[in-house]
Amino acid sequence: MPFLKSARASLIDFKVVASVSTSSALLVAYLFIVGLLDEELFGKHVSAAHVLFIATIVFICLWMLTTWIVRRQFIARSVSQNIAITGWTLVAGLVFLDVGYSMFINLSKPELRDDRLRDANTLIGELYPELYYPTENNVRLHKPSRIIHGSHYGDLYTPALLRSHTLYSSVLSKKEVTISINAEGFRDTDSMEEPKIFAIGDSFTFGWGIDQALTWVQLLEQSLGEPVYNLGIHGASPMQELLLLQYLIESRNVDFRGKVLLWMIFEGNDLEDTYASHAPRDSRSLFGRMFKDTVVEWLVGFLHSIKRQSVVTRLKDGSVTFSLPHSNSDKNVYMIDGLPSAYPVYVSSRFGMKLFIPDQIERAQNAKQYVDSHPNRVLLEQTFKDMSHLAQQIGFAVVVIIAPTDARLYGKSFDNFPTLSEESYFNQLVLECSRQAGFMVINLEQLLQPYARTELLYFRDDDHWNERGHAVVADLIGRSLRTQRSSLWQNEVHFRRDSEE
Repeated sequence: MPFLKSARASLIDFKVVASVSTSSALLVAYLFIVGLLDEELFGKHVSAAHVLFIATIVFICLWMLTTWIVRRQFIARSVSQNIAITGWTLVAGLVFLDVGYSMFINLSKPELRDDRLRDANTLIGELYPELYYPTENNVRLHKPSRIIHGSHYGDLYTPALLRSHTLYSSVLSKKEVTISINAEGFRDTDSMEEPKIFAIGDSFTFGWGIDQALTWVQLLEQSLGEPVYNLGIHGASPMQELLLLQYLIESRNVDFRGKVLLWMIFEGNDLEDTYASHAPRDSRSLFGRMFKDTVVEWLVGFLHSIKRQSVVTRLKDGSVTFSLPHSNSDKNVYMIDGLPSAYPVYVSSRFGMKLFIPDQIERAQNAKQYVDSHPNRVLLEQTFKDMSHLAQQIGFAVVVIIAPTDARLYGKSFDNFPTLSEESYFNQLVLECSRQAGFMVINLEQLLQPYARTELLYFRDDDHWNERGHAVVADLIGRSLRTQRSSLWQNEVHFRRDSEE
């Protein structure tokens, strides 16, 4: 009997140790996954292999520590069992929170039956040349020496929308576009040594869905009578644009001394885009090749899935919301001719019908707290400081151009459009960062207002400027540059003297 009691006690102790150690290790692993996976720690990239290794070490250490505590009875067995129950409850609660929120979002979206594999039409994004990373830094270039021509719908097109006579006749429009990428990986024909003006930014600078001759960069070149070089990379963040400049200076020996840099910042996603300093890791790493087609590869994918669907991750990138994406009052804007749409369509007596991106509408509704508390705010501010330092070090002037979203510029003109925030707090942040850095600002949110009262400057099936929008933007930027030409020249002289000293 004493032997059986001892064996029973040992079994209970083993279960307590296993339960406490496992639940605690899982909790720590979860925190590492959502907090550090694919992030940088002390200048090093934290991979799935690192997380698995740390979780294993934590599990072993916790097992040894818990065994030592239980055997010496520093705490009662009932307390240890309560600790184990608490640990499992926390793990289960986090899992249910993440899965439940994902289910909430998925069920709130309209049911779509779009099969792109059976659709002959092309999105403009499918025509774009591929991007590559020339270095370990988070710098992207278009793959060079390519000419692409094709017809496309706007980026908000889905095959189901073609079944709507209303959208087919009033919103969707097929356009012809030619995209030519030079040997340097940019959408330009000039040599980098010739221009005194460079334009850098994302797809709004590149010219999304627009022929080269009709982009605001090309039209500005014609207006000013001097080359304007297009450094636009679609999908780039302000951090990536800064890193691109540094790459061109350090690796391509591009001389920006005495030049003017037009830096376009887009309200729609430049706060939410990536601010990582290093490029994503190649999936064909030694670890990836070693465990290809094994359960470990599945486990690594599982860890990344946890990271993506975590509510904590969504809070960090500002995508979480605890309200229904489509309330009963606005569900009708996601139904067109009885067909569900991934994007809402709004109607204006002045401009007709137009598709909008829900994320951009939501961001235009957010209170000031959203921008103030966003984790990328500090990184954006630091990017402006680093750009200012680079401009003074090399000797070039920076002109910040603020590009508003279509929701910001036109929301009030469309019936039943959600109420937006009184001001664009992101654009206010950009203005403040520009002021502190000493940059000239061209605020298109204000300058485009008179035009937005009478004409539509964005595609109806896309969130980018149409041909008329590019023409107006080029004219406004050209007028602002001609007005400020003397002060820009003074800045260039000042920067040049500083660099020479």
